[in-house]
Amino acid sequence: MQNLYGSLVNGNSFDPLMDSNLFSVSWLGPLDLNQDEISDLGDRHVVVTTNKKETYQCILPEAKSKTTDDEASYDGPDVDEIMKPLFNQPHCSYRIESYWTYELCHGKSLKQYHETREQGAKPKVQEYFLGLGNSRTVAKDETSTSLKVVPEVDVNSKETDQQLSEKDEKLRSPLPVRDIEGVQLPYFEVVMDGGTRCDLTGKPRKSRVLYICQPEGRGEIYEFKESSTCEYEVLVLSALLCKHPSYRPKTQPVSEIRCHAMVGSPLRPSELSRVEYEVRHLKSAPQYYKTTPETEQPIEEPRQQNFFKKTKADEEAAAAKAQEEHQSMLSSHTDKQTVRNILTGSQCLRGGTGWWKHEVCIGRFAKQFHKDKQVDATIYLGYWNKEKHLQWLQDNPSKRPKAAQDRKVVSLFYSDGDVCDITGKSRTCEVRLKCLQNIKNTHAVILSLSEPSTCQYVLTVESALFCDVLKHADENAMFNLEV
Repeated sequence: MQNLYGSLVNGNSFDPLMDSNLFSVSWLGPLDLNQDEISDLGDRHVVVTTNKKETYQCILPEAKSKTTDDEASYDGPDVDEIMKPLFNQPHCSYRIESYWTYELCHGKSLKQYHETREQGAKPKVQEYFLGLGNSRTVAKDETSTSLKVVPEVDVNSKETDQQLSEKDEKLRSPLPVRDIEGVQLPYFEVVMDGGTRCDLTGKPRKSRVLYICQPEGRGEIYEFKESSTCEYEVLVLSALLCKHPSYRPKTQPVSEIRCHAMVGSPLRPSELSRVEYEVRHLKSAPQYYKTTPETEQPIEEPRQQNFFKKTKADEEAAAAKAQEEHQSMLSSHTDKQTVRNILTGSQCLRGGTGWWKHEVCIGRFAKQFHKDKQVDATIYLGYWNKEKHLQWLQDNPSKRPKAAQDRKVVSLFYSDGDVCDITGKSRTCEVRLKCLQNIKNTHAVILSLSEPSTCQYVLTVESALFCDVLKHADENAMFNLEV
């Protein structure tokens, strides 16, 4: 159909080679148009001729604006205001991998660390800041979507008409997008620089944090990669961003191309009918390839060797599939080992963005601490004691795990922490392991610490890593790590 594609490329209505345009073709009955009606259609009217000399009159859809009604009518808060709750929250997001743990404190810092523990020795922590931000007032740079610290401005000052016009023009500019599993998604970018000096480049480490709309996103890290030497790119899921229509995933409309058979031509091209029939037959009987033509004209049966002899493309596809399965197996093994390390206490979890940080080592202790050049303070919130945990469950039956099929959280009780100055009693801490239902982000971890009553704490650890293992806990919240 060279005539069709030549007309579309040369026309002004749309470009069929653009992936952002989706079209369907409807094959309709005859349509008679006079010359005036054809002239009114302009470039939207084309005549298509198949290789069998079948001709069709095709009417192309009108070009539509890419700006949606929601975006055009939106007059709510800008994206900076929408994202403030995430940047002001007190807790961080974590991604745990087999060696490194990544800590993202939104708008403040990004670091990676590894802690080595040896019997009878102080823990050794290896850590690098991959970028630093600032928790003070943030605003969007006028030439990008990244955050930066800006000075306070005079609220009484008035913008000129030219400044307002330039601002409107920038708001209409297309947002940058990232391909996520085949979907083009706009993102909101935060640039963090001034990290730990890189030995290879001699420059501070730097990170680009890209926030994308995800209705269930809570700021967890979806993807982490080193884009170049000591420069990093982090993809973060956020439900907050979905409040702005410009950042929601776009559902591409499907435009209809209407093609009408001209005199002497079948309703649909005969070759198209033949191909569709073969596809239907193959789906119903994939072990055979034999067709019955719709017309009396014989169709040459494809040669047998084409369907039993592997081509180079087949071999490459098989190799790619085997590699994907191998990587999936390795990832599954790594996740199981990571969960085992967490539940046995050989891998501890840290959190906190204020003066006090907090840390939990399952089956050992929970604590909060502060460490800098002037101060090195540690307060233990509780230690693991199996007997006291069982007594706590007996006294508080509502804390026992629910039935396995309904279970989303398991609670562990840590007692006999440091004495509280206010109550004169030992501190206690309930550690809640919670399933974060986002199976595509198995390494994302969120920690948060609360103090519902004086010197009695609740430390919540949420991750998709726990979704499978929680069902294996017994009625006392004890785990069988052999499962």
